[in-house]
Amino acid sequence: TRRTSPRRGKGEDTEVLGVRLTSPEKVLYPALGITKLELAHYYETVAPWMLPYIADRPLTLVRCPDGVGGECFYQKHGDQHFHESIGRTLIAENDGEEKVYTYVDSAAALVGMVQMGVIELHTSNARRDRFERPDRFVIDLDPAKDVPWTRTVDSAFQVRDFLAELGLDSWVKTTGGKGLHVVVPLSRRQRWDEVKDFTKAFSTDLSVRNPGKYVTRATIAARKGKIFIDYLRNGRGATSISAFCARSRPTAAVSVPLRWDELDAKLDPDAFTPEAVIRRVARLKRDPWDGFYASKQSITRAMRAAVGMR
Repeated sequence: TRRTSPRRGKGEDTEVLGVRLTSPEKVLYPALGITKLELAHYYETVAPWMLPYIADRPLTLVRCPDGVGGECFYQKHGDQHFHESIGRTLIAENDGEEKVYTYVDSAAALVGMVQMGVIELHTSNARRDRFERPDRFVIDLDPAKDVPWTRTVDSAFQVRDFLAELGLDSWVKTTGGKGLHVVVPLSRRQRWDEVKDFTKAFSTDLSVRNPGKYVTRATIAARKGKIFIDYLRNGRGATSISAFCARSRPTAAVSVPLRWDELDAKLDPDAFTPEAVIRRVARLKRDPWDGFYASKQSITRAMRAAVGMR
């Protein structure tokens, strides 16, 4: 993707893709010196790779107005002060009350998020046009601090193989932390509760088959030496970090989609800085998640039975 040259506005402001960036030289990641302008250019560059996996999904945002290391906060609902490039959509909460959520559908909207001090973009498993029908689920592998990376990698392959036994294709990405997300696309047939119940049963069955390796409870004591399978990512209203999004951590590590044959113990997830990901996409000949949306699969009665559901 060809990067646009920033246009200087009044004072020191800069324009990227039609979005006015104030304080473009503000350092957002002190440890790496990444500025607001550099982060905007990162999203401008990776937008063609990122948008298929984030577009039209209601978002939960992590905003860090003073950069990483300053005060950060979650924001679930959109407000009128967001940049005009950023979409807004009404979604009914679990209690039925409609609230405004943000979404992005363009590179300019991603830059608009940077202007608003947004560092992390967390996506729903459903798109706004048919929000009650998720089009994917996520098996979130979150290792305890004492679990080595090689075990997390092995676990992702184990999840992939178990899903394949059931008849489900899956794709993998780093999380920007020490975990991995195994992501399964779905035809939009099942409702939220059906998908969540299946992922709970899948996770429980996997932990029973592998005693001492996995846990499905989030308590610190239970997690020691184990990998937490966070199936709650698949509940209505839950979100997970978007593919190609940088995290609000000193490393600025990005959640990066991988081919399965790229995932191994030698891979360092912290090495996927925005600069490194720009180099990566420049080398890529095809999307590592090629075929993700072409996959027409659903959770069947046989799959539910195989993981112990009635």
